[in-house]
Amino acid sequence: MKKIKHIFAVALTVMLGGAALCGNAMPARGDTYCDDGIELLADLSSVTIEYENRDEDMFRMVLRHPYYASTPYVAACACVAGSNVIGFYDRYDENLIPDHEAGYYFSGQYLYSIEDSAVTAVTRQLYADMGTNNSGTTVTEFKDGMRTYCTRKGKSISFSSCMKNGQFDYETAKNYMRANQPVVLFCSGYNVVDSFLSEKSENIDYYESGANHVMVGFGYKIVDYTLSTGAALHYEYVTVASGVDGKPKGFYDINRNTKINDAIAINIY
Repeated sequence: MKKIKHIFAVALTVMLGGAALCGNAMPARGDTYCDDGIELLADLSSVTIEYENRDEDMFRMVLRHPYYASTPYVAACACVAGSNVIGFYDRYDENLIPDHEAGYYFSGQYLYSIEDSAVTAVTRQLYADMGTNNSGTTVTEFKDGMRTYCTRKGKSISFSSCMKNGQFDYETAKNYMRANQPVVLFCSGYNVVDSFLSEKSENIDYYESGANHVMVGFGYKIVDYTLSTGAALHYEYVTVASGVDGKPKGFYDINRNTKINDAIAINIY
């Protein structure tokens, strides 16, 4: 996927009397998902939160989920997302990605292997199966391509909506991820987050773009802060394989400068 073209660093601090930092949702530019070739700069910004108390609720489907990001084609973020989903289910049927070791156990926890030429071959095949071109991929094309790929492998696939009244239903998405089903997110504007904790403060680093993009959720994190003033902050994230070259995994802040146009949980069986 797209590499960072430009960095604009902004340091924001939430201290005594601070308020939640949450951008307005960006309007969709259409139903085709592709951030390659779109002349929108990717920015880096950071937020520092100084708090009295911090509570975290985090769930991850696996210790290390797939986070493939390489693609031989432009406009192929949906194809890369499809590869990450197929890579996840390759653990249960390694015929899904031939000549590829899905992963391994370490201290009782499962870690997925890094991408290799076999994974790239899957992305190439999905590019053809989805009918992707330089304009990107629609949600319908994504589903059709995934169904074609799975049928070829003798597998069935189901898609379950994580939307309600045209809006992303976070609770539904969390339920599907707890049921071991990755959730594919079709976004207008997106971010990938890293965070760093120290005593009584947390620094949150954002990689952000206004482009249409597709990511895959493999878990979630909810953080509640209480500031020294008594004010409260609430952050909601999805743990993602971002498909961004150079930043292939992290957390997606679902309330910051983004709009989730569609979200589907996928089961391959």
